[in-house]
Amino acid sequence: MCVKTVIFFVGFSLSFLLVRSQTCNTAGQNPSTAFPVCGTSVFSQSIVPYCGGAPVPGPCSSTDSLTDTNPFWYKFTCFKAGTLGFLITPQDLNDDYDWQLFDVTGRNPNDIYKDINLFVACNWSGNPGLTGASSAGRSLQNCAGPAYPTLSAMPMLKLNHEYLLLVSHFTKFTPSQLGYELSFGGGSASITDTTQPALKSISSSCDETKLYIKLNKNMKCA
Repeated sequence: MCVKTVIFFVGFSLSFLLVRSQTCNTAGQNPSTAFPVCGTSVFSQSIVPYCGGAPVPGPCSSTDSLTDTNPFWYKFTCFKAGTLGFLITPQDLNDDYDWQLFDVTGRNPNDIYKDINLFVACNWSGNPGLTGASSAGRSLQNCAGPAYPTLSAMPMLKLNHEYLLLVSHFTKFTPSQLGYELSFGGGSASITDTTQPALKSISSSCDETKLYIKLNKNMKCA
């Protein structure tokens, strides 16, 4: 009986480690491919593929082993300084979602893995359900474990600074692939560019068979 128990435990642990150490190939699952977001829409992620497992530095990393387990990344710019409020709502409220916010202004997005000074706020609570930053939060850093609440205080955003938000789906032993919705609101900052889209310049190729159009802001073409 003891031998069987040991073999089962080791095999299960190896399987769990393999899930957590897979390379992330899906768009949005790496800092360099983060989804651009603004404050006017609700962003839905229906499926969260298994991957990740890279250590994430921050104030909690000295006491907890924090990794970007089954991650998705979001990037945005602050167009009006103030507080940032947002909410992550899991499809299954029994799932444990965590997050960490970084200021990557003028930096390579992958620097988040090696520079603790890019940290802004986080919540790695071990409790399931809704998580995010709101007026109900009391601290900018909630570390791992059930003793920490799932809501953090709203961080202050700086004008024209660029930010990365990591959303990590950590559920011990049997992580599901069910996703979540990400919505912004409740804070005084603005991450929405209110500049009206317009034509900035237009030119043609030398043979006059192509037109090159430049707009005054980033636009999603669809």
